[in-house]
Formats: sequence, structure tokens, C-alpha cells
Amino acid sequence: MEALATISPRSLALIHSQYADHSGNENNQRFLTQKEIFELIDVHTPYYALQDVFVLKENIVAARVTSESAIGFEEWPITMAEACRHLAILGSVASAMMNPTKSKHYYLAHKGTYKRVSNKKSTPGKQLTLLAECVSFDKRLAMAKACLIDEENELICGIDVSFHVIPQGMFGRLFAHGYRDYLPTISSPYIHKNKLHDLQFYDVRATATLGEIEEYHCSGHFPNYPALPVAVLLGVLHDLCIHLVHHLTNSEQAKIMVEECTLTADNLAMVADTVSLEVEQLARTGTDFRLRGIAKTEAGKIVGDITTFICLT
Repeated sequence: MEALATISPRSLALIHSQYADHSGNENNQRFLTQKEIFELIDVHTPYYALQDVFVLKENIVAARVTSESAIGFEEWPITMAEACRHLAILGSVASAMMNPTKSKHYYLAHKGTYKRVSNKKSTPGKQLTLLAECVSFDKRLAMAKACLIDEENELICGIDVSFHVIPQGMFGRLFAHGYRDYLPTISSPYIHKNKLHDLQFYDVRATATLGEIEEYHCSGHFPNYPALPVAVLLGVLHDLCIHLVHHLTNSEQAKIMVEECTLTADNLAMVADTVSLEVEQLARTGTDFRLRGIAKTEAGKIVGDITTFICLT
């Protein structure tokens, strides 16, 4: 089956080498506090879960994280969606380091690719290392590459991602209709799988709904303008893909691995939007599947469009 056009293992290895070159030299590291980071990007806890964030070079940052999301039918050590969540956040931090205007900006991930490099099945609960490099930055657009490294310093996966860069004042004007008073959340919604409603199968296609988006579902993601994170949409679309693959193979407990994925997200799904999901099989070779998934609001606004390559393990 033809592979998707995604980030290459070689480019991930080059990012990984930057970490190997600098991680042992503490003189080259500058640690960033949460306060410093939250003054530059509007992503807060619990969506933000990075630990020990430090700058290796002007455009390269590293961090650590422990996976928290339910693994479902994917292989350890982390789901594809959670990996993309943490990697994209660190990519926005790297982009903020390159932004000459050191004030709060919104970094909206609107295009990205994901690549799983390692097929190694790891044990849960281990701390993972992330590395992100901002590869280009201009006034309204930033691009970053990022990779995830296991406890044995081996590459697991990586992304490249393109951000729309919007100053705080402009973002507030564009999304004034979505303003909410910030109410800090005690618990994290990102530990659990989002429930799919009205699941239906049609030959090589499946549909479901995520229901109406509540503020809790967006906790920490643009606190005053809560929007459903793209990584959450990735997760629910892949959950629906897994349901479809299980249906097509009559193997409801089969484990899967997401090998590659491309994403476009040109619109935000805001609080009170109702999101519907649809996935279809594009191609199949044995236990390898290529699928497309679309998430859209009740008004017909497309908020996520993926093409993904997954296999049964």
C-alpha cells in the first residue's frame, strides 16, 4: 500500500541528534517556568502537561512527559493523539522562542503529519522525552518538527506541524463570540476516552457523533475562548477508525498501531458546537488499512480532516 506523504524518519533522526548533542551539557540549557510559557502561549493545565521544559538552542526546546490518556486498543507507550498533543504544544513553545514579539500569541495547529518510527511495544508509566525545533517563523505562520523519545533514548514517533500565529488582541476580536470567564478545572478530561454516540456502520464507512462540546472538554485549551483541541479530534476520529477496522475484520479486541497520519484543521470547534464524525476505508492490504476521517459541526464547518494508515498488530 502506498505510504502517505509524511515527515521522514531521517528528519526525525536529525532532530533526535540535536538532543544527543546538547542534553549532556547543562551550560547550554535554559529552563522555562510554566509562568514564562503561559505568558507566550495560551495553553494551560490540564491540557498542558509538559515537565522540565528547557531551551537547547534558540529554536530548539526539550521537555519530559508521562502519558496519561487511556490507551484503548493502541500499542503502548502512548496513543497517537496524546503524542501529537504534547509534541504540538512543545512545537508552539519552540515557535514562541523564535517569535521576536515576546507577548501572548495563539498558535493554531492547522496542518500536520505524524509518523510512527518504532514498532517496539513499551511498558506504561515511563517518562518520555520530547524535542521540538521551530524550522521557520514569520509574522503569521510558524512551522515546527518534533519527536518523542523513550526511556532508552530511542525514537518512538514524530510530527511536523504548521501553526497560524495570531496575537492575543486579534484573536480576542476574531473569537469574541466564544469568550468565557476562566474557571480552572480540578480534574483532567484528557485521561479518559471521549464517548462516541450513535455509532453506525455502512459497508466500509462508519459515522458517530461527539455530541455538544462542553467547556470541560476543552479544559486549559485557550481558557477564555475554549475550543476543542485538534489532538482530541484526532483521538475521536481514530477511535472511530478503530471501531470500523474491528467491524471489517470481525475482531473487536484487536490491537492496532497508527503508522502515519496527515491532518488539516482549518476551523475551530468551539463550546456549544455539536460535532459529527465520519470515517471510510480508502484501501486495504491484509491487515493494513488506509482510512479518511472528517469531523464537522452541525453548521457544516469542517474542523478536522485526516488520512491515516493503521495496521493490526
